[in-house]
Amino acid sequence: MNKSGRTQGWIVLAAGAVGIFMTTPGQTVGVSAFVDHIAVDLGIPREQVVMLYSAGTLLGILPAPLIGRLVDRYGPRRAIALIAPALGCACAMMAWAHGAWSLALAFTLLRGSAIGGLYLVSLNLVNLWFDRLRGRATAIAMLGLALGGLVIPGTAEQVTAAYGWRVAYLALGAAVVAIMLPVGLMCFRARPQAYGLTPDFGRVLPANGTLGRNDLTLGEASRRQMFWYLLSISVLANAVGTALLLDHVRALQAAGLARATAIGLLGVITVAQSICVLGGGVLVDKYGTRRVGILGLMLLALAVTCVMASPAFIAGSSYAAALGAGLGVLHVVQGAGLAEHFGTRHLGALRGTTSMFGIFGAASGPLLFAWWSPETGYVVFLACIAMALALGGTAVPRPLVRAEAVKP
Repeated sequence: MNKSGRTQGWIVLAAGAVGIFMTTPGQTVGVSAFVDHIAVDLGIPREQVVMLYSAGTLLGILPAPLIGRLVDRYGPRRAIALIAPALGCACAMMAWAHGAWSLALAFTLLRGSAIGGLYLVSLNLVNLWFDRLRGRATAIAMLGLALGGLVIPGTAEQVTAAYGWRVAYLALGAAVVAIMLPVGLMCFRARPQAYGLTPDFGRVLPANGTLGRNDLTLGEASRRQMFWYLLSISVLANAVGTALLLDHVRALQAAGLARATAIGLLGVITVAQSICVLGGGVLVDKYGTRRVGILGLMLLALAVTCVMASPAFIAGSSYAAALGAGLGVLHVVQGAGLAEHFGTRHLGALRGTTSMFGIFGAASGPLLFAWWSPETGYVVFLACIAMALALGGTAVPRPLVRAEAVKP
C-alpha cells in the first residue's frame, strides 16, 4: 500500500464527510426545525410554507446536471470555491425572507446550493477516490449527514429560542463559509490518478489488473434497467423521507406526543440512520447496490406502515428507527450505485441527473400530503415502493470486464 495514497485517501474521505455535514442547513432534516417558526413569524400557513419549500426544491435542483458536467470537467476543488459561498449566501437569504415570494427564492437558493451543489460535489469526490472500498467509504462520508441531523436541529432550536430563527440561519451560513471554504480548497482533490496514485487508500493493483466495468455516458446508462432502478431509489428515498420528516412533528403530535418528544425522536431517526449507513456500506461492498437497495426499500415500506398505525410512543420509536434505517441504507446505495455500475468518468453528469429527479421526488412527496391527505400519501408511497422492488428484482448488472492496472 502506498503511504502517500493512504494519507491522501483519509484526507479526501474526511473532507467529503465534512462537506456532506455542512449541507445540513439545506437538508430537510435541518429545515424541518424551522418550518413552524417561519410560518408563525411570516404569518403564512404551515401548509403554504411546505408548498413553497417544495417549489423551491424543484427550481433549485434544475442546474444540477450542468453542475455535474462542470465538476466532471474542472474537478471538485474549483467547484467548491463557488459552491461554499453560495450556500452561505442562501442561508443569509433565509434569514432575510419577509414574505412568501422572498421565502420561495430563499428555499430555491438553499436547496440548489446544498443538494445540487455541495452534496453532489462531496459525493463525487469520495467516489473518485474509492473503488473496491466504495461502499464503506461512502458510508463513512454519509455519517456527516447523520451527524448533521443529530446536531443541527437541536442546536438550531436552542439558538432560535434565545435569539430567533433568523439569527440561527445567519449563524449556520457563517459556519458553512468559515468551515467549508478552507476545507474544500485545501482537501478536495481531482481523481487519484492525477497524482500518480490509485484508489482505495493507494492500494497497488495486481499486475494483471482488476475487474471493473467500462464507463458509460448518461445516454448509454439510461438505456439500462439498472439505471432506472437506481433512479427509482433516488426518487423514493427523497419523496418518502422528505414527506415524513416535514410531517414528523405534526404526525406524532396528532398521535398524542408532545412537541419536545417528537423533536427527540428525530434523534432516534439519526442514530438508526448512522448505524445502518455503516452497515449498508459493508453490505454494498459485499453484495452490491442492487441487493442492498431492495433491503432499504423494504425498511422504507416498514416505516410507512408504522406511521400509518397512528403510533403511540413505542410505535413512534419503531417508526423513527425504521425510517432512519431505510434512509441510511438507501443513502449508501444512492452514493455508490452509479459509480459501481457505470464508472466515474461521467459521474458528475449521471449524479446531477439522478439528483434532479430525486429532488423532484423530494418536492412531490410533501405535495401528496398537502393536496390530498397523509393517509392517501402513505398508500401511494407503498404502491411506488412495491414497483421499485419489482424493478430491482429483475435488474441485471452489467458483466465485469478486465481493466488495466494503474501503477501508483
